[in-house]
Amino acid sequence: MPGLLGGKAVWLPLVLELVRLVGEGRATNLDSAADLSFEISGTEPRSGGAAPKREPATWREYYGFLRGLRLAESTAGGLRLTTCGLSLYSEPTAARLSEIFADRVRLFAETLSMLAHEALTVDEVDDKVRYLYEQTWRSRGNTRIRMDWQEILGLIEGVGNRRWQATEAGRELLSGRIVVTPEAFASGDNDPAEISKAPAEIATILDELRTAARTHESRSTYNIWVPSPPSNPNKVENLRIIVNAAFEKIEREELFSFICQRFDLARSSVNSMLPFMRASGVLSEVGRGVFEATPPARAWIDSGDDLNFIRILHANMRFIGEMIRSVESDVPRKAMYAEAKNYGVNVDKCRWIASFLVDAGLIEESRYGSLRATSLGSALAAELPLADVSPTQMPATDGRHADDGGAHSNKAANLREQLNRLSLEPFTKGQPSGRGLEVAIRDLFHEVGFEARTVGGSGDTDILLQWAGPDGSQSSAIVEAKARSSGSVSHTDISDVGIETHKERHQTHHVAIVGPSFSGDTIKNMAERKQWVLLEADRLGAIAEAAKSIGLRPCEVGVMFQMPNGLTAIEDLLAARGRELAIISFVIAKLVEEANDSKEAISARDISRDGRRTDLSPSVDEVVAAITTLSGLQISALRQVDKADDPKFSTYVVSDVSAGAAQLRALADSIESGAASVANT
Repeated sequence: MPGLLGGKAVWLPLVLELVRLVGEGRATNLDSAADLSFEISGTEPRSGGAAPKREPATWREYYGFLRGLRLAESTAGGLRLTTCGLSLYSEPTAARLSEIFADRVRLFAETLSMLAHEALTVDEVDDKVRYLYEQTWRSRGNTRIRMDWQEILGLIEGVGNRRWQATEAGRELLSGRIVVTPEAFASGDNDPAEISKAPAEIATILDELRTAARTHESRSTYNIWVPSPPSNPNKVENLRIIVNAAFEKIEREELFSFICQRFDLARSSVNSMLPFMRASGVLSEVGRGVFEATPPARAWIDSGDDLNFIRILHANMRFIGEMIRSVESDVPRKAMYAEAKNYGVNVDKCRWIASFLVDAGLIEESRYGSLRATSLGSALAAELPLADVSPTQMPATDGRHADDGGAHSNKAANLREQLNRLSLEPFTKGQPSGRGLEVAIRDLFHEVGFEARTVGGSGDTDILLQWAGPDGSQSSAIVEAKARSSGSVSHTDISDVGIETHKERHQTHHVAIVGPSFSGDTIKNMAERKQWVLLEADRLGAIAEAAKSIGLRPCEVGVMFQMPNGLTAIEDLLAARGRELAIISFVIAKLVEEANDSKEAISARDISRDGRRTDLSPSVDEVVAAITTLSGLQISALRQVDKADDPKFSTYVVSDVSAGAAQLRALADSIESGAASVANT
């Protein structure tokens, strides 16, 4: 469902106006604002809808919507109407636009048909769509946007108590129209799924893997990051919006501003996403600071088929089709993570890849903590050139080890192993049930810097955590430990009344439940409703191990307790910090290389330019940040030769790297020694 800027009140007149202007040849510059004949700010607000954008947007911003409905296409001379757009131009009515939506947008007519049978709320329609059509939507936004359009097009009307039903116009639209029913899918359950043929641009890059042109080792393991706000968590759809914005050449600043505004992101977050879009093969830099969607990405957008995005991803990044193959027999995520290590892919990247495949309908969560391939996924995997079933360990290609980078603390690693083992052993060394796991959780959090103590006893929580925020404010959480020899925790193992009592008793802000894994939707739904964090022992151990290795503070690690996106936030932070360290290593490596080869100084801009040939592909701003970090440490690891007003053009040479590293180690030892002496007294 393509998005359109502005509130519901302006949608219909805005679409008709845009089509009129394109038809009159007045959309020649994508970067200019549309010259509308009416004042958007003068539109009367609509009850329940967002306020319209007060000023007209650029044609580039509107083009995503027009193209999504096949109303317009881009040419060298600007935008021009398609056959579909010409039909609306000649008949600019809500009825004609309704027919276009029903023809073009999946499940638009189907949701309307439900409201033709009975009056329903948005939630009830969404529940029916998800159940009957087996949709994997993660929010009700997909259903709500369809019903919003149906409302403004006059196809549905409110009947009270938040319920909606089809109007005469809605019933007329459905009359004689073929509506896809769930039975159409059920009738072919036993037949192999048929998939579309890959466009030539995408088939070519896949064929390179089938021949000697490229090896599977050349595929990237680069960090993955795509916007996924709660209002629209479908990552594939969000990436489509971004690629649409770069369908024609676009300046870096304009592209970044669009992404920041569209998804309400900080600029630093957008910076970290650009290297992934390059590595995944959907975006390329065609001039200095000018970007454009790659030919395969354009073919994906033209086709409207998300299978083509997965094909592009598979051709450029590891463990895509191989992940589908690994879960064909319905396996736990842990087994999939273990398989991914053979390809140099860590757990964090696995989760991102899995979310892409879920959004594309190629794998599904068969039960909590387990995945399986759909028939569509199996059909796609059968046509892709896959790496060997048991490949030799492939090295990571992004400048870091596959296991979250850095030299991990041996103590944290041992605690992680102990945590995994004890989560499966309720009784250890004659201790009460689960006591061993409680102690392991306490020690793990203590190692990361939390104030952690076991409480235990009848009628009380297991572990109490406390930590200070950057401003000195205190936060706390209770942790319930659930060791199960069966390997999973279900809702029958949890007392929601008991946990809420513990939370109130200790006046804590957050609740976490730790176990080997969690089974069933009931416990998952309960946790979402109560704002509890469900933490698998291995996942908690991995987060603590990575946090220890890169020096995260407790207040930074503590974001994992913030529902509903805490775990995603901490993993994003770990990935961002890991990338910063990788770029520092890359900068030092380039300075050493330059010293050995030419004995010349080198600027941040030149380092960034050289880095484009690598999967790390650091931006010039990231290189400047790394140089600033190194310079601020006063360790003489590098020396500035020429200072420029713009730091991108200042030049540097490598200095005493070994001595600088030794100084940092000595400083770290001094800090730890001082802290230990205080603790001992």
